[in-house]
Amino acid sequence: MKYWNSTLKKMDEYIPGEQPKDIAAYIKLNTNENPFPPSSLVFEKITSALNDNIRRYPDSLAMPVREIFAKQNNLTVDNIFIGNGSDEIFTLIFRGFIEKKGLAAFPYPSYSLYDTLAQGNGISFEKVPLDNNFRLDMNRFLEKKYDMVIIANPNNPTGTSVPVGEIKNFLSRYEGLLVVDEAYVDFYGETSLDLVKKHDNIIVTRSFSKSYSLAGMRIGMAIACPEIIRGFLKIKDSYNIDTLAIEAAAAALEDEKTFNYNIRMLISNKEYLEETLEAMGFEIVPSKANFLFLKHPGIPSGELYEKLKDHKILIRHFSGPVQSDYVRISVGTMMEIKQLFSALKSILPAE
Repeated sequence: MKYWNSTLKKMDEYIPGEQPKDIAAYIKLNTNENPFPPSSLVFEKITSALNDNIRRYPDSLAMPVREIFAKQNNLTVDNIFIGNGSDEIFTLIFRGFIEKKGLAAFPYPSYSLYDTLAQGNGISFEKVPLDNNFRLDMNRFLEKKYDMVIIANPNNPTGTSVPVGEIKNFLSRYEGLLVVDEAYVDFYGETSLDLVKKHDNIIVTRSFSKSYSLAGMRIGMAIACPEIIRGFLKIKDSYNIDTLAIEAAAAALEDEKTFNYNIRMLISNKEYLEETLEAMGFEIVPSKANFLFLKHPGIPSGELYEKLKDHKILIRHFSGPVQSDYVRISVGTMMEIKQLFSALKSILPAE
């Protein structure tokens, strides 16, 4: 820590979900990755791109991805920015779209990386608690002058969501910058994309890691008014998206058939997982994402996490005054889900 500056010394560290070296030995239900493979077109495009041109710099604007997404969603390319995962996009938001003396606000509990990136960029923030049912009242963000509000919709780790009508009503009264993180919107939720066309103070972010099965490629997207997008382009790294990631993202968007099939399969598995866990006595927060936030009255959540890990099954257990009472379980394949059930039967106390 000899050369760390004061900001680096004071900031909290974000701890990602475990990625074991012997990953094939585990059932991974801890990081909300899609259990189904990406489109075969993704592999074809990546393989085709592995040629002599790999020595060239990539398209600095990731135009193929922007063009396809714009066409599919009745937007223009000037509404779209492609980032190195949502992580880069949120880093750029804190770096370029709020003053150092500004004040940000996020729900609690929510995605803790918001806290880490705010601290890393010297931005003060406050946390607005969800209610007892893990619902978010957007009016809470009007009780104080916040320069920026970030919500995950659906929320991570709870899976709860805010109706777009409430977000629209909030924007009509809020003068700061609203960021809506839609990493999980493709599974059940309704999108805020149309609000971008009518309001210049909203950024909607998307991820290719969840619904498109491309977590390893690190591709994220921000959708906003052209002025905000120009800001992203000005502040980003010169070549922030590599050639293979551009090919992969464009191919994933093009193959809508595979995308829709995987979504249907995942929703079916999620509903089966939910019904069976409820029958086992779990208390589950209603989720509109590809994961469940839950607890069991018969076993502490930390103990459940450790015992499942002994069975080579990884789930997520968080620290904190609220989320430590729960675990988060990602939806897996049907085989993985049945192995989870088998392990739980040996772990849970007999009735």
